Amino acid sequence: MRDFAIVKSIDGQKIEVVSLISDACVACNSKNCAKQGKSFHVLNKKNLPLEEDCIIRIGFPRVLNGILGLISLVFPVFSAAAGFFLAPFLASRFGFELNQMNLALVTASFFIFAAFLVFVVSRTDLHLSHPEVIQIV
Repeated sequence: MRDFAIVKSIDGQKIEVVSLISDACVACNSKNCAKQGKSFHVLNKKNLPLEEDCIIRIGFPRVLNGILGLISLVFPVFSAAAGFFLAPFLASRFGFELNQMNLALVTASFFIFAAFLVFVVSRTDLHLSHPEVIQIV
């Protein structure tokens, strides 16, 4: 996430911002015509000199984005491997014959379910940390 926002209030380390919906608004430099989203809080770890009504660029740390990207890639692959190794247990438990087709179906279903979970979680507002102020525009 690398977006632009307008600072609404500053209370020590608690900075409330409103996101700008369009990148075209940043080039315009007019805060009155910008379409604004919901307000939320950000962190100022770089201790930049912020003022109310200034436009800033916000985002999550690159390390966190990298780790989450790696997890979203590795989790479905490991889930597919788990489905492959759990297929004999599931076949005996649910009473179906374990042939190559059923093994492939169980493995693929584990992969698809894990990929769907990654998709759903990535589309929510659930974040492990607050976004940070990257720069003042």
